[in-house]
Amino acid sequence: MSQDNAASSLSVARARDPRELWAIFESAEDLPTLPEVAIRLQGVVNDSRSGAKDVARIIEDDPAIATKVLKVVNSAFYSTGHGSITNLQPAIARLGFLTVVNIALSTSIFQAFSETEEPVFDRKEFWRHSISVGIVASVLHDYAADKIEQPLSRDIVHLAGIVHDMGKILFERYANTEFHQAITSAKAADLPAVKEERRFVGMGHDEVGAWLAQKWNIGETIEAVVRWHHDPLECPQEHLQPLVKLIHMADYICHNQVLGDSGNPSPSYDYRVREELDLTVEKIGEIMQTVHEEAEKSDILLSLT
Repeated sequence: MSQDNAASSLSVARARDPRELWAIFESAEDLPTLPEVAIRLQGVVNDSRSGAKDVARIIEDDPAIATKVLKVVNSAFYSTGHGSITNLQPAIARLGFLTVVNIALSTSIFQAFSETEEPVFDRKEFWRHSISVGIVASVLHDYAADKIEQPLSRDIVHLAGIVHDMGKILFERYANTEFHQAITSAKAADLPAVKEERRFVGMGHDEVGAWLAQKWNIGETIEAVVRWHHDPLECPQEHLQPLVKLIHMADYICHNQVLGDSGNPSPSYDYRVREELDLTVEKIGEIMQTVHEEAEKSDILLSLT
């Protein structure tokens, strides 16, 4: 079938009734959940009396996360070159509480995908895109720190970049056919994928992702990023807009530089955000040099899937 005929046949496909899909989400017994370890870790991080020993006790209950923490701390990204760390407590002290929570959360999110591979939506490239957005956002934050009023740590910026597209997990699980139709149609017509998601699925991954973020109780900051990363100036909580804007530009840059593939063939950005962050062509060139250096060190994160 030609591309034109494919687009034509997709254009008459019936959109999923969003009420039906919301009902499926609400009642799904296999809805992805955060592991108990990740939930407990969030509580520890928010307790000023906690230390690395408290975090280590929790992580010891989950060998998979413990192994990944040790992998990350011994990776080129974090290693000091003075020998491997084999115990959790010094690993946590080096990484920091928030980085450890990032590892637990991002691992949980991307393990929610099923094991099967689909050519329409390449999950490995999606994961690479998500990691890259986290890296680019962190570098953007360093370059534009004087333009950002919201107090942000590099860890929260990095995590926000990694999880910004988490809504696609639910589409893959519960609206697989319509989601793949949306991607195929977006590619055929060179349209933003989120626009075609609303046509075929009945909602965008930004909407359903924010619902899942709220369900998981991972905080209003991340929830705002997930919901508004395509429309940062529409975010109703103005105090959260700076991080949303960072992820918005990082997402575009990753698409433009082909750092992974989220299934969106026609990325766009709000020029007002670029001007506000003073991202000139020269600055973006400098940023990309730093990004490529950091991306080479981040392959360890690909093992978290």
